[in-house]
Amino acid sequence: MKSRTIFPAFLLIALTACGSEEVGTGFAVASVPELVDEQGIIAACNICHGKDGANSDNGVPFLAGQHQPYLIAAIREYVVGERQHTAMRDAVVALTDAERLSVAKHYARLDTPWKGAGKGRPASTGSIDKHAVAAGKRIARQCTSCHGGKGISTRPGVPSLAGLQPDYFKRSLRAYLSGERVGADIMKNFKYSLSTRDMDNLAAYFAALKPGKAALATKGSVKQGRKSAASCVGCHGANGNSINPDIPSLAGQDGRYLKIALQDYRDGGRKNALMEAAVAGFSDRRIDNLAAYYSRQKPASPALGGSSQPGVFNPLGDGAKLAASCDGCHGKNGNGGQRGIPRLTGLSPDYLFTAIQAYKTGERKNETMQMFTRTLSDLAIEKVSLFYATQEPLENKQLGEGDVPAGEKIGAACAGCHGEQGVSTDAKVPSLAGQDAVYLLSAIREYASGKRRHEAMTDAVKGLDKQAIEDVASWYAALSGARPEVRLPEPPIRWVVKCDRCHGPAGNSEQPDKPIIAGQVESYLLKSLIAYRDGTRKHSMMNAMLSGMSLSEITALAAHYARQSRPEKKLDKAQSVSQAK
Repeated sequence: MKSRTIFPAFLLIALTACGSEEVGTGFAVASVPELVDEQGIIAACNICHGKDGANSDNGVPFLAGQHQPYLIAAIREYVVGERQHTAMRDAVVALTDAERLSVAKHYARLDTPWKGAGKGRPASTGSIDKHAVAAGKRIARQCTSCHGGKGISTRPGVPSLAGLQPDYFKRSLRAYLSGERVGADIMKNFKYSLSTRDMDNLAAYFAALKPGKAALATKGSVKQGRKSAASCVGCHGANGNSINPDIPSLAGQDGRYLKIALQDYRDGGRKNALMEAAVAGFSDRRIDNLAAYYSRQKPASPALGGSSQPGVFNPLGDGAKLAASCDGCHGKNGNGGQRGIPRLTGLSPDYLFTAIQAYKTGERKNETMQMFTRTLSDLAIEKVSLFYATQEPLENKQLGEGDVPAGEKIGAACAGCHGEQGVSTDAKVPSLAGQDAVYLLSAIREYASGKRRHEAMTDAVKGLDKQAIEDVASWYAALSGARPEVRLPEPPIRWVVKCDRCHGPAGNSEQPDKPIIAGQVESYLLKSLIAYRDGTRKHSMMNAMLSGMSLSEITALAAHYARQSRPEKKLDKAQSVSQAK
């Protein structure tokens, strides 16, 4: 190939962003008039995809041994915008047809095995830097005499650290070092020897350890403690296994340590408004019982959306476990708890997903909700939303004090959006039937004042006076809620049958225009499937098949194919001759 005048640095910089999950990242190279020769082009591609075409870092796909016609078509799709990835488009837009063919031919004839697809697994808020873990392990040697060799305490009164939430760990450690927390004077000895980075590394190391039950040192009643723990589930999770990085897990924790900590919160030795309010007035016996209950529960590593049992497809079950942290405010199964807190039953999963996302991003202002949602993945939010949408609404006993008949007349104007009798037929619009009256009252006022932003809602309610708002809120609260129609996610095997028709048995495609997906990088498969579902990657058949698929289904499907084996590449004579040309 003829060598040409080039600016290779621009191409290399653009390609380093190929693994980015964000569309629109990378540096533009379309303005560069001429590119490198064939070897230079391949070298640029290797930065992301590896010399052997089997690098999975940053979620880039394996290319080695992929079908040549498919690779050519994929490059073209980036150029014309059928696939949305700015860095990839910038990297290939100026290539000639001959250069695209050379790139595709190069990767197609490689026979490198695809290994380590899990390396490309999407990072979550629960992921832990392996380098930080290694550094933390070295620092943690000085912690073992008190906290145990693997972070599981063997000394009564000393907490276990294995599996502890990183954010909570760091906050607690700083409190001990500063003297804000008392009763562990030995901790002050580390005040000047631990840097902020050291604390981060220690938190990563202990979070990565498998939690286990610590030494038991309390004689309380587990049965009685279970009753008291019902009010703790909303923060500390089911059986004391918290999913929130700001709130510690209690399951399996040392009993004497739990007892001392609870007494300190009750007596003012530890400062935390939520905890002080929660244990105010607790007797020593009740604290003993609570400590006994939690110390005997089975600890589990935090799960922020994935199945609690690898390989088990159970979105509803996962959603129920995640939703346990919401019960304290929203009530059992979302059927109402505290006054002024919305009921979640009777709401569609689409609306719930959007609302939770709004709290997570801060679009809806509520510090408590933001604390509980900020670490939830989209997958976790979907599962929680699905769980609540499938629960049967119970009779609402939290009614308002307004004039219900008067409210019915006002509510007639709302039926166009919120449905007859407050049961919405639009998945994006919430049902109001059976909703908590105080919550409705507050929400309507916020829409009227503009504090909660929604143009249509503001226009609809800004003319209502105080009494009218109270009346319409009371009417909706008195109505019977209804469970929305929900399509339950189907297990991956249902989708695999369809996918294998084009992609071959277990994803080992033999059709040259269909990619091999067996053993492909999981995060790449996940992103691609989501792009097809959302229409940002264009392919009529894929768009149609994936339309309406849940994230739970897509995630399970990507995991299924990433786990499949890819047989060694075998070329017949015709293929060998074709690829050698």
